[in-house]
Amino acid sequence: MARHVMAVDLGSTGIKVAVVDETGRVRSSAGEVIPLVFTADGGVEQDPHLWWSALGRCARHATADAGCTAGDITLVAVTSQYTSTVPVAADGTPVGNTIMWMDGRGSRHNTASRQPEQRARWLDLHGMAPSGNDDIGHIAFIRNELPDVYAAAAAFVEPMDALAARLTGRVTATQNTMFPMLSVDNRTWGVTQYSDELLAMSGLDPHKLPPLVPMGAPRGDITADAAAHLGVSPRAVVTGATIDSVTSAVGTGAIEPSTCGLIIGTTSVMGTHLGSKRHDIEHGLTTAPSPLPGTWFLVAENGIGGKALDVFVNNMVYADDGLGREVAPDSFDAVLAAAAAVPTGSNGVLFQPWLVGSMAPGLQRRMRGGFANIGLATTRSDMARSVLEGVAMNAAWLLPYFSALAGQSYAEVTLGGGGAGSALWGQIVADCMGIPVRRLANPRTTNAHGAALLALSETGSFALAELPALLAVQQVHHPDPAAHRTMARLTEALVDLHQRTAPFYEALHTKDLHQ
Repeated sequence: MARHVMAVDLGSTGIKVAVVDETGRVRSSAGEVIPLVFTADGGVEQDPHLWWSALGRCARHATADAGCTAGDITLVAVTSQYTSTVPVAADGTPVGNTIMWMDGRGSRHNTASRQPEQRARWLDLHGMAPSGNDDIGHIAFIRNELPDVYAAAAAFVEPMDALAARLTGRVTATQNTMFPMLSVDNRTWGVTQYSDELLAMSGLDPHKLPPLVPMGAPRGDITADAAAHLGVSPRAVVTGATIDSVTSAVGTGAIEPSTCGLIIGTTSVMGTHLGSKRHDIEHGLTTAPSPLPGTWFLVAENGIGGKALDVFVNNMVYADDGLGREVAPDSFDAVLAAAAAVPTGSNGVLFQPWLVGSMAPGLQRRMRGGFANIGLATTRSDMARSVLEGVAMNAAWLLPYFSALAGQSYAEVTLGGGGAGSALWGQIVADCMGIPVRRLANPRTTNAHGAALLALSETGSFALAELPALLAVQQVHHPDPAAHRTMARLTEALVDLHQRTAPFYEALHTKDLHQ
């Protein structure tokens, strides 16, 4: 039985650490922002050494705030963003920058994505087909353009596996965490070996991939150095790391098909668990094996979520460019208050939330964001509310496709992630979807809490079925009928705008603008 869990949530733009006690209660949390590196050739990278240093600081901060000692922390759980590729040495030490999921440079080297005749086979065996903007493409980019990094790498892993390796000194992965590598036959749950057929189609070198271990099993004992770095018990066990979409679902209680969770963090993710492998690739939906026994997680990456508000606040309202005002500690609260004063529909302003491309259900990776229908009377307050509504409408657009693949008609959705800290955003989501939204308490730790609950269930502290009852709800938002009618009309307009402008963005991003 665990005393306390230290849960690590590594997102695209930051890291959070939560201390959770044996009853499943979040005792404390701490986090730091980790910058992205935008390269001159259009790449998006991150320095994984910054993960490790930030993890040490956040771990000690969270432990102190929880009133715990090192000996109280006996489990360490890890969850992270995925489809980001980390080259590591045999002990888990990074040997190069992480190629982030937003990085599309691999498409120019990824021959696997240019074999349309094999697409049906990829979908049958794995559940996804290569796009170029995936781990196969990232590794192809490193092999061709960063040969020294490729040679130095003992393995290419996902971020959660990189942290687990750094904590244990042993590089491993699971059927769940290697899902973005498109190298495992996912028709059977619990596989612990790679598919020779998929490896041959992908061109990946199996000697550069980590050994697979069972899902739900501990990754190993923490090393003495790692325990000292985090300030936890030297006898702590590192539990099974997983992709953050799984812990998003667990953290919202979506552990069976009849429940649906929505996370508005850096990105927006909708999730649940199903009893079989399924896919709707046309709308960007598929299933991945989950650590929950005998289940597949319904992967519904909706695209940019809370990051859209961050971009609006920091790049437009309080931009450090000589044109705006200096950002204040309460800047987000001020922007949310301004948005709350604007009527439903943002006075006609539509925000397109596709800042890194449209994911499910639009699936147009060259789409980009913007504001439509701006007039002479448009204010920044209108634009602020339109950002919240644009993200919510994008999720409402997804829900029918998600429900169809799950075979469910959802009567409510549970909302977590940093966006769920806003009552206004919770109400807007309800008005867009037309169903009640259960907004979680302590939403910023949804992923970390989900990782901790999963670790506690895997180590016998309580049964998996008990997890939803451990989640506290801050507020239930019921849709306003008039507001729902307005938002439904605007959602139709946003979808229509998406379809009509897709060719424009396709042309814009496939031409050299400097010629």
